[in-house]
Amino acid sequence: MIGQRVVLPASFIGGPLDMRRRFLDAMTLVQDNGKPDIFLTMTCNPNWPEIKNELLPWQTAQDRPDLVSRVFRAKLEDLKKQLFTKHVLGVVGSYVYVIEFQKRGLPHAHFLLIMMPPYKLTNADHYDKIVCAEIPDPIRYPKMHELVVSHMIHGPCGSLNSDCPCMNNEQKKCRFRYPRQFNETTLQGKDSYPVYRRRDNGIEVDIRGNKMDKRWVVLYNPKLLMMFNCHMNVEVYSSITSVKYVFKYIYKGHDKQVINIDPDGQPVVINEIKRYQDARYVSPPEAIWRIFSFPLSQIYPCVMALQVHLPNQQLVRFSEDDTLTSVVEKERDNRSMLTAFFLKNKEDIRAREYKYRDFPKKFTWDPKSRRWNHQKLGLMRGRLVSANPAEGERYYLRLLLLHISGPTCFEDLYMVNNIKYPTFRKAALERGLIESDDGLSQCLTEASLFQFPNALRRLFATILSFREPGDVRKLWHEHYNGLSEDYRRQYESVERVQNMVLTEIMVFLQSMGDRIDDFDLPKINQNVDLEFGVFSSVLHRRSWWNRKNIFFYKALLANIRSCGHIALATASSGVAANNMLGGRTAHSRFKIPINLENNSVCKISRQSGTAQLLRTAKVIIWDEASMAKRHALEAVDRTMKDITGVMLPFGGKIMVLGGDFR
Repeated sequence: MIGQRVVLPASFIGGPLDMRRRFLDAMTLVQDNGKPDIFLTMTCNPNWPEIKNELLPWQTAQDRPDLVSRVFRAKLEDLKKQLFTKHVLGVVGSYVYVIEFQKRGLPHAHFLLIMMPPYKLTNADHYDKIVCAEIPDPIRYPKMHELVVSHMIHGPCGSLNSDCPCMNNEQKKCRFRYPRQFNETTLQGKDSYPVYRRRDNGIEVDIRGNKMDKRWVVLYNPKLLMMFNCHMNVEVYSSITSVKYVFKYIYKGHDKQVINIDPDGQPVVINEIKRYQDARYVSPPEAIWRIFSFPLSQIYPCVMALQVHLPNQQLVRFSEDDTLTSVVEKERDNRSMLTAFFLKNKEDIRAREYKYRDFPKKFTWDPKSRRWNHQKLGLMRGRLVSANPAEGERYYLRLLLLHISGPTCFEDLYMVNNIKYPTFRKAALERGLIESDDGLSQCLTEASLFQFPNALRRLFATILSFREPGDVRKLWHEHYNGLSEDYRRQYESVERVQNMVLTEIMVFLQSMGDRIDDFDLPKINQNVDLEFGVFSSVLHRRSWWNRKNIFFYKALLANIRSCGHIALATASSGVAANNMLGGRTAHSRFKIPINLENNSVCKISRQSGTAQLLRTAKVIIWDEASMAKRHALEAVDRTMKDITGVMLPFGGKIMVLGGDFR
């Protein structure tokens, strides 16, 4: 088979889907309890007495990964006790932490702490009580001075050491912006990191032959540093508006060493399992950590993903020996979280007070009996699995579940004022959930909490294409900050940022068969130089010759299709493809690989529906073929020969290659 995808399931700890699930769970805590206040990183110290005292004379910490892992685990548990029981930084309401391993093997832990309301960090005075960025006086505080110099000095880098790993090769600057500037007082950031107090009192230390001052100090908490004698970075994050990126950072996955082991002449296979095996870097301490079954992450309170499915469309597990009749008649096996939610509401009047999302706070799910049972502590949180507006009824079912308490069956969700409506969409419409754009705005608001800007722009385009909002311009203004979040960090020009966002939305709309000009959105300024390679073809100015080509393509397509034959229209860019009825980009139509080589082939299997469509096509038009790479044309040629079994150019198909070849 040419081209296939093998998925690593979410049940595999550390896999892409597992890390994605953990990220969504963490963002659920943000939705319930607010943004994180403190970001803390604790790194193993190989010179801890508990490690050094147990080594043989010729050994180092790297020779005893079992000892390193056990000691770090003990220190980690002590840190959790200090944070969550003794409240050394204040009372923590919820938290997440992730264990990672450096390439040299030493483990470290990233914590994100969400404080209880009375202990929120809201001003510079609060910051100074938690975080320090100064070198203590060696006379008054000799022990603290020694610890800061040993663990909390960055670099040296920059002009002192241009080969430091933190240096950006292109800009020749430190990625962590060291050295910082001296400041007499701490300044609170507005949607930015605080500027911490670093007073210039003349204290300098010698680090590997370089004189370094407070500008090189990594942020720390004096009490925790004194207590644990290791690198203990503590930073305030409550002033940051967008927290998705810090959660993405801690759930980025494990270290990898990327290598390619692709035999020449073989098709590209997207195999997440093989990719994980080929690129995975496992250090000895991590291997020991996994062998000892120590947890790699933790979240408090726990978050449960709640199933959302249409009537009679839930997953059912059964044995291969079971008969169809027995499978259908087993009521317990057919019960899902959602149908059990209905059943609990039917049996218990008190349960009807809660919405589906709030159910895990009051009830616990028993996977054996597949029922919801009462719990006293209420330490669980619920998260409805996502649904896209393009999914239709499932999206509206999810919308109803978010707003309705106590339904006892699917039919209750169809009912509004004792009238049963035929679809969830009509029921949601009658309830006023989508009579205006409020439901769509709420959808974007919820998505902005969990999704990154690129996914949010795709969702915005999907809403425009499939849901037809009444006030597009209002929706644009309400969610512009979320749509442009990444570009605003890269560019200072307001007009350029808006152009970037609109251009990407335009590309998404074209892939759905719509034009951005049909919606009430700001116009793209063609005079602004985006300097963005991905959109160069989108903003390509068409010449007179191109307009003649388009007229010819439309006439040719209409003539062939009027005779009952299949004619396929493709182009190298989305704009050109959108000019032809049924047009698609060449990469989409032929599944052309992104990374092309001399022997590349397209990702189309001979048994697929796409292959059957290409075999039956009478004519295939490829506009702007002059812009395509030679390897792309050759890949399509090889694939067409393979799926047709004809060794003529492009499998004997009539190919119309157009474009400006001048």
